[in-house]
Amino acid sequence: MAAQTKTEIQTPMSKRAYKPNPVVQSRDAVKERRRDMFFKRVQKDRDDRRWEARGEQIQRLDFISSHKRWEAEKARQAPQLDDEYLEEEVTEDRSSSFIGDSAPKPGEEEAQEADFILEQEERELQALIALMENDQGHQNASSQYDGSDEEDYDQILIEYMANSDAQQPGFQDPTFDYADAMDISEG
Repeated sequence: MAAQTKTEIQTPMSKRAYKPNPVVQSRDAVKERRRDMFFKRVQKDRDDRRWEARGEQIQRLDFISSHKRWEAEKARQAPQLDDEYLEEEVTEDRSSSFIGDSAPKPGEEEAQEADFILEQEERELQALIALMENDQGHQNASSQYDGSDEEDYDQILIEYMANSDAQQPGFQDPTFDYADAMDISEG
């Protein structure tokens, strides 16, 4: 019977499937796994650099396209010049390039520009003087009251109170000083 029990015990054990321990691996398997991980990391870094370069290119393309859209929008918003005006300008430029005497000399252009600036500054000065004169006229007209600002304010307040008292049934004395009165409100 002892022989039968050994064979009976061994039979179920040999039929059972077993899995190898994942922690205990052969030296070759570990070496291969590390090699694969290294190559995957290298490939990932290479892909990251490519996507980074592509991202910069995409940003440049987006900027260029938005700038072109902006320029096109500004061109559409700009007033259109007549073709006749453009043709006249082109013919004037061509004729002045053929005739050397009618072309302005470099010193003349600077003198004309300086004269233009002086005229513009003179106009601005005259406008400033006129504005100052208007301000002085307004100040003289607005200062009706003789006295300090506090007296003016008190006079306006008394007039307002008198007008509001005439309209409301309750009467309040305009000479009563409310600032010195006792505060009897709750809270």
